[in-house]
Amino acid sequence: MKSLLKHSFWLAPLIAFVGFLSYFTVFVQFPSLRDVPWVNLPSVILASGFAVWGLVSNWSMIGNGRRILHLGGMLFSVGMAGLLLFYVFFLSYQMPGLSETTRQLEKAPNFTLSDANGEMVSLSDFRDKKVVLSFYRGFW
Repeated sequence: MKSLLKHSFWLAPLIAFVGFLSYFTVFVQFPSLRDVPWVNLPSVILASGFAVWGLVSNWSMIGNGRRILHLGGMLFSVGMAGLLLFYVFFLSYQMPGLSETTRQLEKAPNFTLSDANGEMVSLSDFRDKKVVLSFYRGFW
Protein backbone atom coordinates (compact mmCIF):
# COMPACT_ATOMS: atom_id res chain seq x y z
CA MET A 1 0.00 0.00 0.00
CA LYS A 2 2.90 2.32 0.72
CA SER A 3 4.27 1.96 -2.80
CA LEU A 4 0.83 2.67 -4.25
CA LEU A 5 0.65 5.93 -2.32
CA LYS A 6 4.04 6.95 -3.70
CA HIS A 7 2.60 6.72 -7.21
CA SER A 8 -0.59 8.61 -6.42
CA PHE A 9 0.79 11.84 -7.90
CA TRP A 10 0.58 10.40 -11.43
CA LEU A 11 -1.86 7.49 -11.04
CA ALA A 12 -4.75 9.50 -9.56
CA PRO A 13 -4.73 12.21 -12.28
CA LEU A 14 -4.55 9.49 -14.94
CA ILE A 15 -7.60 7.71 -13.51
CA ALA A 16 -9.46 11.02 -13.17
CA PHE A 17 -8.61 12.04 -16.73
CA VAL A 18 -9.68 8.68 -18.18
CA GLY A 19 -12.93 8.86 -16.19
CA PHE A 20 -13.59 12.42 -17.38
CA LEU A 21 -12.68 11.79 -21.01
CA SER A 22 -14.53 8.48 -21.27
CA TYR A 23 -17.80 10.19 -20.32
CA PHE A 24 -17.63 12.36 -23.44
CA THR A 25 -16.20 9.77 -25.82
CA VAL A 26 -17.70 6.41 -24.81
CA PHE A 27 -20.47 6.64 -22.24
CA VAL A 28 -22.35 9.55 -23.83
CA GLN A 29 -23.47 7.14 -26.57
CA PHE A 30 -25.56 5.11 -24.11
CA PRO A 31 -28.53 7.00 -22.58
CA SER A 32 -28.54 5.01 -19.33
CA LEU A 33 -24.86 5.85 -18.75
CA ARG A 34 -25.10 9.40 -20.08
CA ASP A 35 -28.02 10.49 -17.92
CA VAL A 36 -26.68 8.92 -14.71
CA PRO A 37 -22.90 8.58 -15.06
CA TRP A 38 -22.55 5.85 -12.46
CA VAL A 39 -19.24 4.68 -13.96
CA ASN A 40 -17.53 8.02 -14.44
CA LEU A 41 -18.49 9.88 -11.29
CA PRO A 42 -17.19 7.23 -8.89
CA SER A 43 -13.96 6.89 -10.85
CA VAL A 44 -13.13 10.62 -10.77
CA ILE A 45 -14.25 10.98 -7.15
CA LEU A 46 -12.21 7.96 -6.05
CA ALA A 47 -9.22 9.26 -8.01
CA SER A 48 -9.55 12.61 -6.23
CA GLY A 49 -9.75 10.89 -2.87
CA PHE A 50 -6.74 8.76 -3.76
CA ALA A 51 -4.78 11.88 -4.72
CA VAL A 52 -5.69 13.67 -1.48
CA TRP A 53 -4.87 10.58 0.58
CA GLY A 54 -1.53 10.17 -1.19
CA LEU A 55 -0.65 13.82 -0.63
CA VAL A 56 -1.59 13.85 3.05
CA SER A 57 0.10 10.56 3.92
CA ASN A 58 3.30 11.32 1.99
CA TRP A 59 3.65 15.02 2.86
CA SER A 60 6.24 14.60 5.60
CA MET A 61 8.24 11.93 3.74
CA ILE A 62 8.76 13.66 0.41
CA GLY A 63 10.94 16.56 -0.67
CA ASN A 64 9.76 19.88 -2.04
CA GLY A 65 9.98 18.80 -5.67
CA ARG A 66 7.79 15.76 -5.09
CA ARG A 67 5.40 17.82 -2.97
CA ILE A 68 4.75 20.03 -5.97
CA LEU A 69 4.10 16.96 -8.14
CA HIS A 70 1.73 15.49 -5.56
CA LEU A 71 -0.04 18.81 -5.11
CA GLY A 72 -0.37 19.28 -8.88
CA GLY A 73 -1.73 15.76 -9.30
CA MET A 74 -4.22 16.31 -6.52
CA LEU A 75 -5.38 19.64 -7.97
CA PHE A 76 -5.75 18.09 -11.42
CA SER A 77 -7.75 15.14 -10.05
CA VAL A 78 -10.03 17.34 -7.97
CA GLY A 79 -10.43 19.67 -10.95
CA MET A 80 -11.48 16.82 -13.23
CA ALA A 81 -14.02 15.66 -10.64
CA GLY A 82 -15.31 19.21 -10.22
CA LEU A 83 -15.63 19.76 -13.96
CA LEU A 84 -17.50 16.50 -14.47
CA LEU A 85 -19.84 17.21 -11.56
CA PHE A 86 -20.43 20.75 -12.87
CA TYR A 87 -21.17 19.50 -16.38
CA VAL A 88 -23.41 16.60 -15.37
CA PHE A 89 -25.46 18.34 -12.68
CA PHE A 90 -25.48 21.97 -13.86
CA LEU A 91 -24.63 22.52 -17.52
CA SER A 92 -26.64 19.52 -18.72
CA TYR A 93 -29.81 21.15 -17.40
CA GLN A 94 -29.19 24.57 -18.95
CA MET A 95 -31.45 24.15 -21.96
CA PRO A 96 -32.74 27.10 -23.97
CA GLY A 97 -36.30 28.15 -23.29
CA LEU A 98 -39.14 27.52 -25.68
CA SER A 99 -39.35 31.16 -26.70
CA GLU A 100 -35.72 31.12 -27.85
CA THR A 101 -36.02 28.05 -30.03
CA THR A 102 -39.43 28.38 -31.62
CA ARG A 103 -41.74 31.16 -32.63
CA GLN A 104 -45.22 30.17 -31.63
CA LEU A 105 -48.36 31.27 -33.44
CA GLU A 106 -46.51 31.81 -36.69
CA LYS A 107 -48.04 29.99 -39.64
CA ALA A 108 -45.88 27.99 -41.99
CA PRO A 109 -46.16 28.81 -45.69
CA ASN A 110 -48.23 26.41 -47.74
CA PHE A 111 -46.30 23.83 -49.74
CA THR A 112 -46.92 20.54 -51.49
CA LEU A 113 -44.68 17.47 -51.34
CA SER A 114 -44.97 13.85 -52.29
CA ASP A 115 -45.28 11.35 -49.46
CA ALA A 116 -43.71 7.89 -49.17
CA ASN A 117 -46.39 6.43 -51.49
CA GLY A 118 -45.85 9.06 -54.18
CA GLU A 119 -49.11 10.92 -53.50
CA MET A 120 -49.06 14.70 -53.30
CA VAL A 121 -49.75 16.11 -49.85
CA SER A 122 -50.27 19.78 -49.15
CA LEU A 123 -49.86 21.49 -45.82
CA SER A 124 -53.23 23.19 -46.32
CA ASP A 125 -54.85 19.71 -46.14
CA PHE A 126 -54.12 19.78 -42.41
CA ARG A 127 -55.51 23.24 -41.68
CA ASP A 128 -56.69 23.69 -38.06
CA LYS A 129 -54.89 20.51 -36.99
CA LYS A 130 -51.66 20.10 -35.11
CA VAL A 131 -48.91 18.96 -37.45
CA VAL A 132 -45.37 17.78 -36.85
CA LEU A 133 -43.15 18.05 -39.90
CA SER A 134 -40.15 15.80 -40.15
CA PHE A 135 -37.83 16.05 -43.14
CA TYR A 136 -35.36 13.29 -43.85
CA ARG A 137 -32.46 13.47 -46.23
CA GLY A 138 -31.62 10.35 -48.15
CA PHE A 139 -32.80 7.85 -50.70
CA TRP A 140 -34.86 4.77 -49.92
